[in-house]
Amino acid sequence: MTPGAGPGGLRPWVERAWRDDAPRGSAWWLRPASIVYGALSRIARARARRSRRGVPGVRIVAVGGLAVGGAGKTSLARWAALQAHALGLKPALLLRGHGGSAAHLAPQALPIARPGDAATVRWFGDEAIAHRAALPPDVPVIAGRDRLRAALLAKSLGASLAILDDGWEQPALAWDALWVALDPLRPLANGWGLPAGPLRRPPSTLKQANVIVGIAETSDEAGVGAISAVATTHAPGVPVVEFRRTVRRIVSLDGRSEVEDAASVGEVLLVSSVGAPDRLERFLTGEGFRVGNHLAFPDHGAWDASLVVAHAVTAAGRGARALLVTDKDAPRARLLPNVPLEIFVLSTRLEPLGDPGPLLSALRGGDVRPVAAPATIG
Repeated sequence: MTPGAGPGGLRPWVERAWRDDAPRGSAWWLRPASIVYGALSRIARARARRSRRGVPGVRIVAVGGLAVGGAGKTSLARWAALQAHALGLKPALLLRGHGGSAAHLAPQALPIARPGDAATVRWFGDEAIAHRAALPPDVPVIAGRDRLRAALLAKSLGASLAILDDGWEQPALAWDALWVALDPLRPLANGWGLPAGPLRRPPSTLKQANVIVGIAETSDEAGVGAISAVATTHAPGVPVVEFRRTVRRIVSLDGRSEVEDAASVGEVLLVSSVGAPDRLERFLTGEGFRVGNHLAFPDHGAWDASLVVAHAVTAAGRGARALLVTDKDAPRARLLPNVPLEIFVLSTRLEPLGDPGPLLSALRGGDVRPVAAPATIG
């Protein structure tokens, strides 16, 4: 099963129509709605520009995306936090906490102890839990919709740098630098805004970025030039930095065994609740994994445990021995009843393919490109 097909329509046909290689006109009837969305979006962006405020003493780096779905924003935000920590800076990572009960409440810092228990996952959301597990204990991870209040909390915890995971659209906190992540294979998809296409804003707004970032899932995707072409057209002068995703670790859910190479596990059943399941499958295929089936549930969505078990039984009957999940989905995997496959958790890292200087300069506070000084609050 491909990630686009998903059981029970988990990946609706309209998302497949967004692809730039979809049949011509496959979502044409949604284009009037896209025109309305575009007009409303322009109004919302103008209001957001007027309402954002900065926090004295805290440098803000926002990571955003042009389109809905996964272009690597979360991975890039995590890379930024790790790099800043390695540089001796005092970063905090701020995110909304999609899927968590706390997302609409006052921002809260995630606890260091037992961050992966079911109650904590339900409270803070899956991405926040994955960030907490991947970052050093002295890097605060703060979840909450109001990024301004989150930045103030980060400052009270000693942070002098706040990294916003998916921070381009939020209306509260002004940034000092903006990084925009694009898919190197489909940077503009079909070129249409929601709902006829996946774009949340027009490509012309890329000129707001300080750095445009492409994250390749396979070696074949690296250096294809599509992102540089988009930057040249829509954001001349904005530097482009490319990364390649690689495997950091694949360990069993109980932590007792680790996968050394793809060939050692044979066929796998892949289960995910991520923003871009096709990118995940591209990555695993590029790493040599044989994905026999992929159950792609909605991003941040709950799993149908009986459906997962049924597919695991089928996969085991074909000779598969492993069920593979991402670190973001590990808490969901722990809630599964007994399945006839060993569960392994995939964690990845980003490796720059060229000079990451523009990104490191932004973290340190150097001038990558001139930006307007934000208003501040005390």
